[in-house]
Amino acid sequence: MSKTIYPKTRALPPWKNFHGLMLSLFLVIIFIGSSFAQSRNVTGVIKSSSGETMPGVNILVKGTTTGTASDIDGNFSLTVPSDESILVFSFIGYTSKEVRVGNSSELNVVLEEDLSSLSEVVVVGYGTQERAKVTGAISSVGSEQIRALPVPSLASALQGRAAGVAVTNAGSPGTNPIVRIRGIGTVGNNDPLYVIDGMPAGGLNQINPADIESIEVLKDASTAAIYGSRGANGVILVTTKKGKIGKPLVSLDSYYGSQKAWKTLDLLNRDQYIAFGRELLGNAGADAPARFDNLGEFANVDIDYQDEMFRTAPIQDHNLSVSGGTENVLYNFGIGYFSQEGIMLGTDFERVSLRSNTEFKVNKRVKIGQTLTVAYSNRNNEPFSGGRSQLEHIVKAVPYIPVRDATRLGGFRAPDRVDGSDPENPVLNATLRNDNSQDYKILGSAYVSVNILKGLDYKFLVGLDVGIGDNYQYTPSFNAGDFSIQNFATISKTKTNFVSPLFSNQLTYTKDIDKHHFDLLGVVERQTSTFTSLNGAGQNSLTNDVRELQGVENQTTTSSKTEYALISYVGRINYDYAQKYLISASIRRDGGSRFGPDNKWGTFPSLSVGWRLSEEGFMQGLNAVSDLKLRASYGETGNDRIGDYVYQATINSNLFYNFDDNLLTGSTISALANADLKWETTIMKNLGLDIGLFNDQFSLSLEVYENTTEGMILGVPIPPSLGYDGAPVANVGTVKNSGFEITAGYELRSGDFQLGIDGNMGFVTNELTSLGTGNTIFGPNFQGDAMTLTEEGQPIAYFYGWIADGIFQSGESTTQQPNASAGDIKFRDINNDGVIDANDRTNLGHYLPDFTYGLNANASYKGFDFTMFLQGVSGNEIFNNLRYHTEGMTRLFGASTVVLDRWTPTNTDTDVPRAISGDPNRNARASSRFVEDGSYLRLKNISIGYSIPSAALQSWSKGTVSKVRVYVSAQNLFTITDYTGYDPEVAVRTGINSSLGTGIDYGQFPAARTIMGGIQLAF
Repeated sequence: MSKTIYPKTRALPPWKNFHGLMLSLFLVIIFIGSSFAQSRNVTGVIKSSSGETMPGVNILVKGTTTGTASDIDGNFSLTVPSDESILVFSFIGYTSKEVRVGNSSELNVVLEEDLSSLSEVVVVGYGTQERAKVTGAISSVGSEQIRALPVPSLASALQGRAAGVAVTNAGSPGTNPIVRIRGIGTVGNNDPLYVIDGMPAGGLNQINPADIESIEVLKDASTAAIYGSRGANGVILVTTKKGKIGKPLVSLDSYYGSQKAWKTLDLLNRDQYIAFGRELLGNAGADAPARFDNLGEFANVDIDYQDEMFRTAPIQDHNLSVSGGTENVLYNFGIGYFSQEGIMLGTDFERVSLRSNTEFKVNKRVKIGQTLTVAYSNRNNEPFSGGRSQLEHIVKAVPYIPVRDATRLGGFRAPDRVDGSDPENPVLNATLRNDNSQDYKILGSAYVSVNILKGLDYKFLVGLDVGIGDNYQYTPSFNAGDFSIQNFATISKTKTNFVSPLFSNQLTYTKDIDKHHFDLLGVVERQTSTFTSLNGAGQNSLTNDVRELQGVENQTTTSSKTEYALISYVGRINYDYAQKYLISASIRRDGGSRFGPDNKWGTFPSLSVGWRLSEEGFMQGLNAVSDLKLRASYGETGNDRIGDYVYQATINSNLFYNFDDNLLTGSTISALANADLKWETTIMKNLGLDIGLFNDQFSLSLEVYENTTEGMILGVPIPPSLGYDGAPVANVGTVKNSGFEITAGYELRSGDFQLGIDGNMGFVTNELTSLGTGNTIFGPNFQGDAMTLTEEGQPIAYFYGWIADGIFQSGESTTQQPNASAGDIKFRDINNDGVIDANDRTNLGHYLPDFTYGLNANASYKGFDFTMFLQGVSGNEIFNNLRYHTEGMTRLFGASTVVLDRWTPTNTDTDVPRAISGDPNRNARASSRFVEDGSYLRLKNISIGYSIPSAALQSWSKGTVSKVRVYVSAQNLFTITDYTGYDPEVAVRTGINSSLGTGIDYGQFPAARTIMGGIQLAF
């Protein structure tokens, strides 16, 4: 709310006669006239209510185009036409203020923060919109929240910040988290679309979080349908930092920290392992390994391989930026360096990034600009030797086997035949097995914006997304033991190139007619992408010193190339009457090359309405209600990420046949074509309610939604007699996600004290309502058992197996399980047929939480500030496959101390089965024994900072330093959970389908606990 402040003036002295009065009035008139005729300079300082100087504040002489902006220290200088001039001071997030100049030559102005968020401008598809006029479901995350955590990617920064957005970090440095918006709509790709400065792009690890100004998550059709065939899984809009009017502002943001594992498991020591091994083998009628009777050189060795693999690892981030501008030029340049060593040996990630965002005002009608990000990343990946994670190797290790042995080729040691066990040495893997990825990213756009007529603007944007990747894998020859030998060095190099240009023509028109406001958008754009890869591999049996492919043996070379094109036509109209009645409608027509000839085009409409009850006359007496808005939306979005060329018949040329006693090569069609293949379409319905109280000091937002995916693409079963290896794909499935979201906030400002609390919760249920003609879909397999199943009437990829129902005791009948004995697990007879078999498997739970939540609290008093962020999930299950290795007791390996409570004739009150090699009853089958509650509450961040007062900085630095803040912070300081594994935040293992295998813990790299300190400077 604007207000005008008039300076006090002196009263005229009284006059005793009429002539004197007339003379005085004449002199005053002359004085005033000369004042109007003569301009003069006014200076001053602008500060916030907390006393900090404010750079970049716009100052405008009311009713004119004359203006300026405050400099880095909040100072301004402006020539005004007269004493009657009124200056308007405005800054985003603050209440604008009008001040009459009068006879003052110096004006010191204090701007109050605008608690109301209604005037906030949020980014939407192809533009911006005032928060008050938004009719769709949008969650926003600002730069301060993004930088609150030391995360390597923007996806990680979203965790717990937006209702309905589930982010699961994979732990290992540089690994992309899994992001799911409002559930999962397909057995295919469920990843959201990322749009960075208007450019749909990937390669998120190369985007520096310090460069991001804001993130908007588009969750319903009203907001996401503008992206048509790519919006079904939600859209995440990323806006990088731009320049602001003012003198150059140099900012430095730097921190350094130390990471450690927040939890380890209790594993068997040497003596416990030997006693356990004797019983495990003895119960199966086998002899103990020969080494057990004489440890010899290993007699004094007792190793916990967790101590060898986990380490205290540094993390650091340094960012330097320069921003500023004038009325005609805006600029923001930045450089950043991020480095994170993994808490497990052999893993790390580093990134160097450059950013350049500029905008030039050519004249009153034409602006040109560009955004550019150039980044390089280097990542050492966790080795998956034999398809196993490093944590699996750790828990299975033999505790009396030393880590290193200088007498062995390669310098490491692993078990021999006399040990009766063959686990790999994880330290060997981390040291000798090199899996390195280097990626280069160029993401940029250039645009020209032309104001054709009043309210009519044209923008032409050219964007380019380039990704270049190099993966290098090398393992030298070594001999660590009878089961750990490699007689030759192996080398593999893969080069990938991704190039995606975008050409976008955008026409916007805004018009106000009385209280009617119209905002129209038209877009025609084309985006293509080309991906190529080239792989070479070979062996070197002569030396470990040559690590290139030149001269290798058994050399192989493969390559691939895919292309994709998308042409789009977009139209949208936003209308409001007096900001009271709101309507938004859009339609997008996409033509994509991934679909059959008859279905290359899809149409995606949306409609949303809003009613701001707070603007109605009957609400005006309720001064406490600053905003009350009802919203509803309906629309359709699509999912085109199904792979390239899947509608076409594929030819396999790697076939051989016998003809006239000669082996000849041949080719055949391996799968049928489906020219009718079309988009997966998601129908979205959303109802929303926004409430603001006391000028939005309290805020509340409620959302109810239902998303139905129709035409989910699946393989259709065909008879083997047709002679095809693969099933043709078709649109045969239907999935429904429904849920409820709540976001609430509170802000308090009282003098020098400020407090803000905000939280969110998102509830979702998922159901596959139809598979059409398709069969059930089995997920990842382990030891002959499918661990997930997808079928009608159930959520996608629920955990599947038997229910453990106690332990057989001596004398109990085992007729239902003929291979069972006392001490083995009973499994429940689900179908009551008297036999325990595959038909007794059932739903054991699901990885999708019943709800996710986040709570953020921040407070400040004078120079001190405090931030705390809690995040968690509830109601989800985790298939703890790592427990198969720590408690399975199927053969001789290292194990956890849980097996010390195993069933024996003298220890019958336990739920841990007997130890017997070979596992005749299959106690370790996929069952409820390994499915655990994955709920957790985690303190993601807590930090305390201090900013040196601006007055002290002004005096000390003579105006050269405007900000100094130091802080200490801790991440993942504590986690409350019943999960027994290393970490309850389980994503998906490398190489596993992310839609069918999420939530299975094969031994995922755990999150680290981090303690760090940082400094922020501004010049």
